[in-house]
Amino acid sequence: MGFALPSTIWMGFYYIGFFGVYGVLLPFWALWLKGEGTSTEMIGTMLAFALVARSAGALLLTRNLTTTVSLLQAMRRLTLTSMIAFSGFYLTSNVYLVFLLVVLTNFVFSPLMALGEAMAAKLVRYNNMDYGKTRLWGSIGFMLASAATGLLVESFDHQVILLAIIIGLAGLLLLTVTPARNMPQDTLKSSKTSSGFMTILNRPSFWPFLLITALLQGAHAAYYGFGAVYWQDIGISETYIGYFWSMGVVGEIFFLAIGRRLFANTSLATMFAIAAFGSIVRWLTLSYATDVSVIMLSQLLHGVTFGIAHLAAMRYIAENVADEDTMTVQAIYAAIPFSLAIALLTFLSGLFYPELKENIFIFMAIAVVPVLVLVRSKHI
Repeated sequence: MGFALPSTIWMGFYYIGFFGVYGVLLPFWALWLKGEGTSTEMIGTMLAFALVARSAGALLLTRNLTTTVSLLQAMRRLTLTSMIAFSGFYLTSNVYLVFLLVVLTNFVFSPLMALGEAMAAKLVRYNNMDYGKTRLWGSIGFMLASAATGLLVESFDHQVILLAIIIGLAGLLLLTVTPARNMPQDTLKSSKTSSGFMTILNRPSFWPFLLITALLQGAHAAYYGFGAVYWQDIGISETYIGYFWSMGVVGEIFFLAIGRRLFANTSLATMFAIAAFGSIVRWLTLSYATDVSVIMLSQLLHGVTFGIAHLAAMRYIAENVADEDTMTVQAIYAAIPFSLAIALLTFLSGLFYPELKENIFIFMAIAVVPVLVLVRSKHI
C-alpha cells in the first residue's frame, strides 16, 4: 500500500494551505492593488465585485457535490485554475483587465473554502473529527502567512504578495493530489441529491441563521478591506500590520482549540450573542485606537467576532442540516454571509472611507446590533 495521510491530518494540511493563501490575500491584497497605482475608491469597488464573484463561485461551482470523490475532484480543479488565474496579473497592468482578473480569481478561489468545510463536516459526522482542533491549523497557517508577508513586503515591495499567493496555491495543489486514508466512504445516502438552493432558502427556519451570520461576518468588511490601508495611513509599518492580523488569529485559535468543551452546554443563541457583543466592543475600539499595543490587544477579539460566530454556524449546520444538503448550505454560508454581506459593506466602506477614515468602524459596530434581537428566534 502506498503513502497516504490520515484523513484528519490531511484535513489539517488542507486548512493550512487554504488559509495560508487567505492569510496573504485578505490582509494584503488591497496593498498590492494600491502598490499597482489603484485608487482607494477603485480598490473598494474591485473588492466589492470580488466578493460578489466569491458568492457566485460558491453557489455555481459547488452544485450537486455530495460525495467525497466529487469534493476532492473539485478541490483539484479549482486550485489549479486559481493558480493560473492569479498568474495572469503578471501579464497586465491595465486597470480594467486587473479588475476582470480580480473578479475571476475570486470566482474560482472562493469555493475552496466551502469545499473544505463540506469535507470537514463529513469527517465530523462519520469519523468523529474534532472540528475546532482541526480547523485551528488553518488559523495557524493564516497567522504565519500574514506575519511573514508583512515582513517580506517591508523588506522588499508589494510584488511579494502576488508571488506568495501563487506559491501557496502550488502547495495546496500538491496536497489535493496526495492520497488520504479513512476518508468517508460514499454510500447511497451520501449520493442523494441535494434539496437545492431555493428549497433551502425558502425554509423560514433558515433565515434567522442566515441573517445573524450575514451581519456578524459582514461587519468585518471595513477591517478586511481597509484595515491595512488605514493603519498604513496613520503611520503604522507593514510589519506591525502583519502582527495585528496574526494577533487576531491567536484569539481565533484559542476558541477553536477549546470551543468544543467550552461551549458544550451553551446554546447557539448565546454563542451568537457573545459574538455580537464582542463585535461592538472590537469595532468601537478600532475606531479610536492609534496606539499599537491597544490595537494589538483589541485584535484578540477576533476570536470572538469571527471564531465563536463561526463555531456556532458550524454547529448549527451539523445539528440542523441533512448530509446531502451540507454542501449546499456551506455554499450558501460562503456565498451570503462571507461574500455578499461583506461585498455590500466593503463597497460602502470604499465610498465613505476617504471621508470617514477611522469612523467607518463605528458603522460596523452598529451593523451587528440587530443580532441581539434575532437570537431570540425560536429557530436558533
